[in-house]
Amino acid sequence: MKAMRISWAAALGLVLAGCAQAPSADIDAARHALDEARQAQAAEYAPQAWNAAQDAEAKMQVELDAQEQRWSALRTYTVARQLAQDTKAVADRSRDEAIAGMEKARTEASTMMAQAREQVGSAHAAVTTAPRGKGTEADLASMKSDAASIDDTLAEMQKSFDAGNYNEAKAKAQAAIDAAQKILSEIEQAKSARRAA
Repeated sequence: MKAMRISWAAALGLVLAGCAQAPSADIDAARHALDEARQAQAAEYAPQAWNAAQDAEAKMQVELDAQEQRWSALRTYTVARQLAQDTKAVADRSRDEAIAGMEKARTEASTMMAQAREQVGSAHAAVTTAPRGKGTEADLASMKSDAASIDDTLAEMQKSFDAGNYNEAKAKAQAAIDAAQKILSEIEQAKSARRAA
């Protein structure tokens, strides 16, 4: 009689365990947090945190798939619930880091853009004062052309910044700075050569 009660209790325990449901609220919260991180452009502005969030999501999905493969009476979602909560926490951190990273990139881009405009202005001014004379017309025309193409880079830089592509704006600002410095260096070399002659 006692053995029969134990076996009935065990059977009831198995039936109740079979009623275990996936922790949908935790899973939904984790997926929502991942969507928020994606919308905050975590892949670009917080890549390490975003990779950690994706890894956590993958682990959660593997556990959910493993539980789905089990016989329904043996399913347990304790680990899946914990992984979903972990995924949400990592995704939230990824979103927060992305927001901070985007703000930092915006500030850096703004600073670099000001530097680029200043350098390009100096390059344009230097082109007008470049030494002229026999054999310099081709070099001068090339420098003028280079200075004009930097203006196009500045326009693209501003367009990227206005679109919220701050890393791209920084790259274009750096390209403009480098091109302007190259022109300034070439003009300074030409002036030094002129003085030496």
